[in-house]
Amino acid sequence: MMKSVEILVGSPRIKGNTFQMAEMLSRGIRNDDCICDIWPLYDLHIEPCVDCRGCKKGEMECVIRDNMRDIYPCLEIADIIIFGTPIYWYGPSATMKLMIDRFRPYYANKKLAGKSLALLLPAGTGAADCDVTIEMFKRFARALDMKFIGAVTAKAYDVGDVNNDQEVKRSISDLAAYINGAA
Repeated sequence: MMKSVEILVGSPRIKGNTFQMAEMLSRGIRNDDCICDIWPLYDLHIEPCVDCRGCKKGEMECVIRDNMRDIYPCLEIADIIIFGTPIYWYGPSATMKLMIDRFRPYYANKKLAGKSLALLLPAGTGAADCDVTIEMFKRFARALDMKFIGAVTAKAYDVGDVNNDQEVKRSISDLAAYINGAA
């Protein structure tokens, strides 16, 4: 059975460390049994959640008309969703947080229940500054009945730092192996 992985990248730097981590992971999991898409969130138009509560009625879907309409169907058929974001002030980038707020329909409609979630988190000072974001996503996963399968963190500030870090490469390889072996 074909497996689907969606990688949502909340970095403004298209060649930056977050994208490089996403591309490493994508190369490791693409095979005859797995497809993978990478979504550069800064290239999309995503409006903020305005607490209109439209997602709590009828079909329980977001009523805002923007590029999230392109992302939602892909998330709903995905087996695994990967969130990649640089750490800005101990949290995800603004664009990543903006997109996360738009997951509100999934709290009620449960369309992501049972799916797996992982993180790719480069931070200028490394893993110690990723703990708040990791905890936020663990709670996010619990709220949506998703399975948190792990986080790959990196000490990375300058473009290309992750390409010179053997531990990052090993951790991404391990995550790819897990994804490839997951049912």
